[in-house]
Amino acid sequence: MVLKAILALAARLDAILSGASDWEAAEYHGQCLELLIAALAQPEDTYDDNLLITVVILRIYEELESSNDEKYHLFGSNRLLNTMSRSASSGGLAEAVSWQFLRQAIYASVVQYQPMQLDLENYERSAVFHRRDDAAYANVIIYLCARILQGGGAYTRGMDEETWRQLSDSVEQWHREKPVSWQPLKYKPANIAENRPFPEIWMMSPPAVVGMQYYHTSCIFLTLSNRHWQAASDYELARLQRVVEVRLF
Repeated sequence: MVLKAILALAARLDAILSGASDWEAAEYHGQCLELLIAALAQPEDTYDDNLLITVVILRIYEELESSNDEKYHLFGSNRLLNTMSRSASSGGLAEAVSWQFLRQAIYASVVQYQPMQLDLENYERSAVFHRRDDAAYANVIIYLCARILQGGGAYTRGMDEETWRQLSDSVEQWHREKPVSWQPLKYKPANIAENRPFPEIWMMSPPAVVGMQYYHTSCIFLTLSNRHWQAASDYELARLQRVVEVRLF
């Protein structure tokens, strides 16, 4: 099952790069789906790491189908992940795939305006919260970003003040305490005259790049969900929101 998923994804990427037909990818994809559907029909206590890996690989395959990204396996993955607490926090390949899926779920939530349906308690037991390596530290901000989205931080604005402040403080604490290895090697400020509308930042660690992307994404979602509970009127609320947006961007 994992092999069929890998072959489907590899064939799909090859078709994209070569501009050729993706019939081979579709063939492997269909064969993999047959095996996956049969596995998902079994009792949940039979789900194993191979099933989780297959689902995540097929999700990557579907993301490449931008015109028809309907998340068929995303919902299957939700059901799978929410019953695999041990795999999501036990280390090894299964946990690595679980964190990859969390990033996929954030992507789907943002791009397709879908609520975050994952049980994040599966991730709260992970050892990444007790480690200081770059990859683990990046996963912490990914988790916080998911928490913000799950609280309605991007669309519904349904987060209460206490939760919002707790998440905001956690995000800023994460930023303050980031490792020295996350410091930029080179920085150029934005300069429209030089056709550089955004700052140019060179970083040494790939996880640091990912982590900073999710940090700024989290800040944006926190800004969107900041209801400025102390505002006395709608006008004051709009003014405060505008001030924060200017500071952020």
